[in-house]
Amino acid sequence: MFVCGPTVQDNVHLGHAKTYLAFDILARWLLKRGTKVLFLLNITDVDDKIFDRAKRENMPYMQIADKFYNAFIEDLDALNVLTISRFERVSNYVEESAALVKQLLDSGKAYSRNGNVYFDTSKAIDFGKLSHQSAVSLKLKQIDAAPGKKNSVDFLLWRSVPEESEGVWQTVVGLGRPGWHIQDSAIAFSVLGGPYDLHGGATELIFPHHESELAQDEAISGEIPFVKIWMHSGLLLKGEEKMSKSLGNVVTIRQALEKFTADEIRFHFLKHHYRDSFEYDSKSMEQSRTEFKQITEAAANAPRKGGIVEETSTRKQWEEFAASMDDDLRTPQAVQVLLSVCEALKESENKSELGALFWDMVETLGFRLF
Repeated sequence: MFVCGPTVQDNVHLGHAKTYLAFDILARWLLKRGTKVLFLLNITDVDDKIFDRAKRENMPYMQIADKFYNAFIEDLDALNVLTISRFERVSNYVEESAALVKQLLDSGKAYSRNGNVYFDTSKAIDFGKLSHQSAVSLKLKQIDAAPGKKNSVDFLLWRSVPEESEGVWQTVVGLGRPGWHIQDSAIAFSVLGGPYDLHGGATELIFPHHESELAQDEAISGEIPFVKIWMHSGLLLKGEEKMSKSLGNVVTIRQALEKFTADEIRFHFLKHHYRDSFEYDSKSMEQSRTEFKQITEAAANAPRKGGIVEETSTRKQWEEFAASMDDDLRTPQAVQVLLSVCEALKESENKSELGALFWDMVETLGFRLF
């Protein structure tokens, strides 16, 4: 599976964490079910936001990108997001991006305007199908506004930039840098090859980012569908607006970890379905901290025993937990099953079977505890 990673312009915030925790849970559950998982996360380190910051701070842009890429890896480790198989940086796939752009140009599915290259969405099959938008409604939308485009939603594949600029490459399509959408496709084709199972990210990426990826992937490969499942997590809100650096309402992962443990943050997010958007505030986090104490207290009394629980006495609870996870990762229900096991551990004299069940659930949901 391919999940869209961050633009490494700054420390990542809890809105990012919400997405990566959701897909970490998915990977953990698939692995628990015996599925082999290749979890690929891209890192956007070719972006105007990084170039602009580098210019303001009078630093090489890659020094900025390296700093915040390394910080991001540290943040994921702190949150116990450990299932990602490969981190792939966009800057390592510029030539591959250019090769895909050339392929689209050669096939007549892209065109040049003023040195830039755009994807011709009129050549796509049902452009708008991922975001459920009609051709009529799309005429009112604008992607990558620029004079001379054939269609308002034609999106940028390659940007021409002056040679003296930072972040510029000489390639088969000329001097410049790849657009946002083709960057991800270059990594996907290079690492995963042909069609793959799942592409994910936050719901805000559905349009135009994932819609554009879908169109160009199918145009390049001729495979429909190129991605079997598109999976999106809801947004984290702050002050009734999405948490976003541009809005100035972010709480970084590092700031949150100064007040709450990684387990408490994970527990709080798992109380909500991954597709739901919800408000982040200190009051609800404090409530989650109090509720999570039931799990830490149970851990002290739960003997460990490896393997999936098979005992008849606990099978019903495990099946309830598994049914919740199988049903589109209904973690709020799975958490309630875990809390019922915590309660049962207080009253049971024979804690062996319940302990095995408890630790199976805890490890599946990604809590460290100790």
